[in-house]
Amino acid sequence: MTPMIDMVFLLIIFFLVVGKFSSAEYVAIDLPQPARSQARQVKLRDRIVLNCQMAPGAEGGGALYRVGPNPPESLQQISSRLALAQAAARKEDRELIVVLRADRRLPFAEVRAALEVVRENEIEQLRLVALVSEGE
Repeated sequence: MTPMIDMVFLLIIFFLVVGKFSSAEYVAIDLPQPARSQARQVKLRDRIVLNCQMAPGAEGGGALYRVGPNPPESLQQISSRLALAQAAARKEDRELIVVLRADRRLPFAEVRAALEVVRENEIEQLRLVALVSEGE
């Protein structure tokens, strides 16, 4: 009976740790809430999460760009990171997917700059994230 209890505790610890890693990709962002959305959450295998946030204290604009939970980077650094990831994905005959999450308060010009970086790297799979209210 003791080995079985040990295995249960190990599984619990494993899933707690894995849950922390997957939630670390997402930075707190105020996402737009569409009135009616048909989008469904899917599991993405080869993905890069690009977060676009309002810069602290920047009311008229100014964005911070992050890849996953990493510190903010310039769009040029993100572009080179996407180019490396795209080359690695093509080498293994996989398709790279970029998930773009943008703060609803962010001017579209800042989001468009991130979209241009994705386009310049010839990434064809782009997912835009919006907050869907409960019950839809």
